Amino acid sequence: MASLFITNPTNIRYLTGFVGLPAQAGVEQRDAYLLLLETKAFLFVSPLYQEEAKILQFNNSFLKKQFPKTKTLDINILTPDNRIGKQLTNICANEKIQTLSFESENVTVSEYEAFKNVAPTFSPTQNIIEKLRMQKFPSEIASITKATKLTDDCFEFVQTKIQMGVTETELAWEIETFFRKNDAQNAFPPIVAFGNNSSIPHFQPTRRVLVDNDIILLDFGARVNGYCADMTRMVFFGKPKPEWLAAYNAVLKAQTVALETLTTSRSGKIIDQSARDILSQSEFSTYPHSLGHGVGLDIHEAPRLTVHNDATLSEGMIVTVEPGTYIEGSYGIRIEDLVLLHKDKVEILSKSPKEIITL
Repeated sequence: MASLFITNPTNIRYLTGFVGLPAQAGVEQRDAYLLLLETKAFLFVSPLYQEEAKILQFNNSFLKKQFPKTKTLDINILTPDNRIGKQLTNICANEKIQTLSFESENVTVSEYEAFKNVAPTFSPTQNIIEKLRMQKFPSEIASITKATKLTDDCFEFVQTKIQMGVTETELAWEIETFFRKNDAQNAFPPIVAFGNNSSIPHFQPTRRVLVDNDIILLDFGARVNGYCADMTRMVFFGKPKPEWLAAYNAVLKAQTVALETLTTSRSGKIIDQSARDILSQSEFSTYPHSLGHGVGLDIHEAPRLTVHNDATLSEGMIVTVEPGTYIEGSYGIRIEDLVLLHKDKVEILSKSPKEIITL
């Protein structure tokens, strides 16, 4: 890689520690850009963030660790008279850059048109930084472990708020409030689904109220120091139906087998298939999503535990293991843990109980 132009805000944060304005729904934030060359790097920021950028710890950054040849990180301020395109053009000319690579999955068509002439060749790449992010540094593992512990604590807390007549949105708010009171944030909007709503894997909470003999799916996670946790647990309110219990046991067995299969010498495909095989032998349908995904600064990132991923897993990766079964219009069951891969073993970070919980 002779040169790389980075636009993905998460990748910029990962490498430099710079954090801009959190992304809004449907709005792509461009508070910063990062240009990597052989021995130097340039961070371009809005004037709003020049003070934050000046105190970045370059020598302790993942940029320095992942690209040790990099000697400097220069901070460049973007202004109406000195926009990113103009600054890129000047740097490429001064540094005699012939080919400038860019993140093709993040750059928009309009941005491509604006940047394509900053160097003789503007060349697309895919997932260069995302692949580096798959294996976590100790500091990242520490933050994710802390977030997971807080998620476990929240699950214990939220059970005290489950009562007749409570709504899905009220429970979701209890989860978010718990995290805020503990100096954390939501890793993603909590999924709280009662009854037949639980059959929708990524359900958005409503004013639906909890009734007697109901089923509850809770999928949520804390975010600490920018790093996410992710966990799903089921709670039965009142007397569970025999079918629910049978489905729960089938999903739990599928997850147990997947966790026993999960090692650094196997691929995501093998792990995913091991859980699907268990469910296919039961009376319940298998899940319409992957078995799991990486978790870090993004709640969904590489690697994927899916039958479409032949790549071998490695030490230092953190992934979810979340099989489920969904009966359309009736109910859904999902059990999810966050798992750290070591060289010779796996460590289940999620500690919340998985035995059947009836309130």
